[in-house]
Amino acid sequence: MPWVAACALAATMVIASPATAADANDPAVSAVKDPMAARVADLDWLIDQIGTHYVYLPHSGLDLDRLRALYRPEAASATTHAAWLHVLESLIGELHDDHATLRANTPSSPQLIPTGTDLWAEFDHGKAIVTQVRAESPASHAGIEPGDRIVAIDDVPVQRAVEVALPHALSLTQASDFTLRRLLAGTHDRVRIVTLVDHRRIVLPPYQPPSSTQPLSWKWLEPGIGYIRFNNSLGETDTVAAFDKALARLRNAHGVILDLRDTPSGGNTDVAEPILGRLIAHTGHYQRIGAPDMRSYGTKGSVLRPIAPRGPFTLSAPLVVLVDRWTGSMGEGMTVGLKALDRAKVVGARMAGLRGGTQDFTLPHTGITVDFPTYRIMQVDGTPREDFLPDIQVDLYHGNHSTDPILTAGTKALKELMARSAR
Repeated sequence: MPWVAACALAATMVIASPATAADANDPAVSAVKDPMAARVADLDWLIDQIGTHYVYLPHSGLDLDRLRALYRPEAASATTHAAWLHVLESLIGELHDDHATLRANTPSSPQLIPTGTDLWAEFDHGKAIVTQVRAESPASHAGIEPGDRIVAIDDVPVQRAVEVALPHALSLTQASDFTLRRLLAGTHDRVRIVTLVDHRRIVLPPYQPPSSTQPLSWKWLEPGIGYIRFNNSLGETDTVAAFDKALARLRNAHGVILDLRDTPSGGNTDVAEPILGRLIAHTGHYQRIGAPDMRSYGTKGSVLRPIAPRGPFTLSAPLVVLVDRWTGSMGEGMTVGLKALDRAKVVGARMAGLRGGTQDFTLPHTGITVDFPTYRIMQVDGTPREDFLPDIQVDLYHGNHSTDPILTAGTKALKELMARSAR
């Protein structure tokens, strides 16, 4: 499909893969009858797709020849469905890209990041430091806070644990932070043991994302200030209607806070664009999409995504958006869009930083679907969406961790906007 046509169909932000049309009657498919040969053929096919379509490949340091040599024996010996899935999970992990995933899993599969993790950590001068903790999660209830230093994971010194788990086919770059977060997220079926520098040894259950029967919640924070929080629902069709109802109740608000800190699973533009349309008074552009062959950032050859107002009325009151590491993909797109449209002040911490737009690739013999980024998504000015920083970055390392410092800062910023608007 021409990429311009794909952009026009970006209501789902997924481009149809030619692999999804694989037919058992296709000679190229049916010729492979032996299960081992089918797995090896699928592995080779997937690596070929990564080589052709993975938009971040040139800067990933990934050696495809080494990747093939490492994983062909693994594919040949994976005699069960679960073992084959784990081979594919390991292979996709070599991309060290949280936006590259499988559409299938087992209980022992790694958790998806950011959806399935409650800890975000990074190396700082060789030390593994917790930078964000998911609210109301096992990690937060256990008392882990931003600034805590991790010295061991599952009783293995953290540097050693990361070294063992690093991708094996990298030739130029390392993926220490990516690997650290994967180890902290763990799998769906095993507890995690995190040891901190103060000798606290904390046993954490597998993280279970909160479930909600409602796509969003809304309330009056205080007189004149409305608040809307999405419950990881930017991919659900009934979210738009729920948002419209909430906005109707908040129509007379003097200011509104839009909380996008629970959107880790992303979503699609069928949901995001109608929501954005209720928040703007004039047609504009909210993000930029790069062509599949764009291997660098910039505006040349890319396409702007337009957004138009949507009735029955658009909110004109001052707006603040709250974000953190669990603001992912479409939540990130909405955030950078509202900023580009000069419609909101963004308050919080760095977002998930999920790169690009993904495409489905269904393995022609074993039928497993793999997603990875095949085109870049940028801010309107052509800079990477994943590099976006909030207007007001909240210090999560100090202060009262029993409260919500991002919401506190957001409310303060909104009141300042409301005061200026009233002059």
